[in-house]
Amino acid sequence: MAVKISTLGGALLSLQAPDRQGLLADLLLGGQAGDGLHLLPAPGRALHRQAWHAVPLVEEASVGVRLVSPGAPAVVARYALDDGGTLALHCEVAADAPAALCLAVTLRLDGQLMALRAGRVVPAGAHEQDVAGGPWDFDRPRLAAELTGPARYLPGGGGGLALRLLDPAGGRQLELEGGLASLRIACGEPAGTLRLEPVLAAPGGRIAFRCSAQT
Repeated sequence: MAVKISTLGGALLSLQAPDRQGLLADLLLGGQAGDGLHLLPAPGRALHRQAWHAVPLVEEASVGVRLVSPGAPAVVARYALDDGGTLALHCEVAADAPAALCLAVTLRLDGQLMALRAGRVVPAGAHEQDVAGGPWDFDRPRLAAELTGPARYLPGGGGGLALRLLDPAGGRQLELEGGLASLRIACGEPAGTLRLEPVLAAPGGRIAFRCSAQT
């Protein structure tokens, strides 16, 4: 795997993962408007538009970077990529800071199948039981491109696996896990992309992207 992280907003610019033949491809479309780390609610701070201080991290089984946001309260974000193909993000902020942290990323879609932990997605302002179109659970993944219309929200509750994307042609699999308060999912711009905004409770939250190749 290969990862690029920007000091501008702590944004993920690139996440390259191998397919079953060992060929790398970028799973992200980096540099999109709004990408990066957000402190919610934090009127006027817009941390995703500001330069963060960065310090490289090298450990026995991982490499990464420690980022500290400008201003107060400071947000500390640590990205770590390990030998097993997992990119983990740990965030810390003062207990009296605004309520939540969010990482916004844009994924490339090219025929991927998608599955979600909660079994169904919830349009903004709707109740879960009002959603039509069937489940998206791990036993019955659907084409991610079928997620049309307004943004959806996957309710939080506990840790563990929240989302899985599988590329049947190349065998690449991307999983999102962590103790999420919620997960916003939307068709991205440009077409053929998927917008993800996992939200975790501050302080001390963790999100992980796990990449693997299916045989």
